[in-house]
Amino acid sequence: MTTHKTKQSSSMFELGDGRMSEQDRHEILSDLAQEMQGKQQTFLGYQVNQELDYSAFAPFLNVHINNAGDPFTPGNMTMNSKEMEKAVLDYYADLWNAKTPHQNTTGDSYWGYTLSMGSTEGNVYGIWNARDYLGGKVLLSDPEAEEVALEASKDGGAKKAPVGVAYQQGEMENGNENAFRPIAFYSQDTHYSIVKAMRVLDFTTYYDQAVATGEECPLVYPDDFPTGFSSKYMGKSGWPLEVPSNDDGSIHIPSLAKLVTFFAERGHPIFVCFNYGTTFKGAYDDIESAVAALVPILKENGMYERAVTYETDDAVKTSTRTGYWFHVDGALGAAYMPYIEKAIDAGELELPEDFAYRPFDFRIPEVHSITCSFHKYAGLPFPSGIFMGKTKNQLLPPDDPMYIGSPDTTFAGSRNGLAGMMMWDFLAKHSEEDHIAQVVKNEEVAAYATLRLQKLEEELNSTLWVERSPLSLTLRFKRPSEKIIYKYSLSCEELYVDGAKRGYAHIFCMNHVTEDLIDQLVEDLRTPGAFPEQMKVERDEDAHDEHNVYSPTIGKSFK
Repeated sequence: MTTHKTKQSSSMFELGDGRMSEQDRHEILSDLAQEMQGKQQTFLGYQVNQELDYSAFAPFLNVHINNAGDPFTPGNMTMNSKEMEKAVLDYYADLWNAKTPHQNTTGDSYWGYTLSMGSTEGNVYGIWNARDYLGGKVLLSDPEAEEVALEASKDGGAKKAPVGVAYQQGEMENGNENAFRPIAFYSQDTHYSIVKAMRVLDFTTYYDQAVATGEECPLVYPDDFPTGFSSKYMGKSGWPLEVPSNDDGSIHIPSLAKLVTFFAERGHPIFVCFNYGTTFKGAYDDIESAVAALVPILKENGMYERAVTYETDDAVKTSTRTGYWFHVDGALGAAYMPYIEKAIDAGELELPEDFAYRPFDFRIPEVHSITCSFHKYAGLPFPSGIFMGKTKNQLLPPDDPMYIGSPDTTFAGSRNGLAGMMMWDFLAKHSEEDHIAQVVKNEEVAAYATLRLQKLEEELNSTLWVERSPLSLTLRFKRPSEKIIYKYSLSCEELYVDGAKRGYAHIFCMNHVTEDLIDQLVEDLRTPGAFPEQMKVERDEDAHDEHNVYSPTIGKSFK
């Protein structure tokens, strides 16, 4: 008989071979619920909405609901919520100005699915598609595999279908050896999931390529860099490790344009990941202006549109593709900012001085894909989100039957059916007017928090580095004590500012955050010892350590 630890033990959750008593199990879960609910009351540091009410879903927690396969094909796994999922996708397709409804035969119509992870999954899926699309890959159906898969899906037998698709490499154009060697660009404020996806998918970044070839950077420091850019973010031969960002965290378009020009002139297809609500500073890339700057470069170098030729068993075929892929990581902003735009149009919200709202969505015809997290602005009790692109850019054939009776066009395969149901429930409970009122409230709370911290600076007669990017729900300030960080679940990062390293924390003014909670934080920050002295570090002009060249720290936190 196994003896379980008591709840006073540090190993209260330890499991053994025996069965834990009902009383112990319920006590542990009850204590854990109380602990979580307590933390929820002071949760400030991450872009997660803690204002949730999904109690109506209790009956579904004892049902396995799996949206396996393509959302637009029901399949043989009947315990799914795909009809709700499609309603959610249609809603966001309208919100993001995509072509609706989804149709397999209409190339410009939208296609998408709800994610089982957060935006990280959407980013990985978008980068994967971009890599193969720009790399000239063609997916061809195997008729024999289709037949076996179809029979297996009908009778439920123990048959295993062979791989139903096979890669074929398109031919290089005009002798250009780089025609199918895409190069990736993303800013220094980009989330770490993009960096991770590049490694997992073996996608070459511009910095990787620059180091491999040993060529000199086309950017001259400091003239071609944004004001305040630190040489600590530069690597070999004057190359920035990632595309430089402006002070507010948005991508520096002149730097991006020069870097893209350098590689487009050498025949490389171009992948750019834009951010719409960066993780730490909450900045919105001016995607419309960036695209306008890049399109002439792409056209001049034959990358705006190009022909990809490949052979089949009975013919030589040519498809017309872009030589670029623009992906929008809108983890928070893509779900939040459309309502900000509506609030501005309705006269409910004024734009900050010297800031113009720019579209990020499919109104920009060059945008290929967008992803957002649903557990952020909207709020879910688990990570989830949405990926959306265009039907013509799908690499997996939409009519390829698989064992489940539905094409395996998503990244995860098996997908959380509860996610689509809860997304549908949230959207069904809120009108457009509700969303406008909510985002206006959020902006007011963020402005209030900024003002309170600025007044605290004056009161303490100490610089707290209080900063807020335009229309951001997050504001950053000097890193406080560990006790305060833990109490409010604050996210912290180290940034180089004016050549010196600073430790920052930030808060996110999500739907559950009130002015009272901001006041509580400020009171704690007012106490003696709330801001420990930070270590002095080398300034910009000091020697750079080439042995530790790739250690990005900014904008890489929670997704």
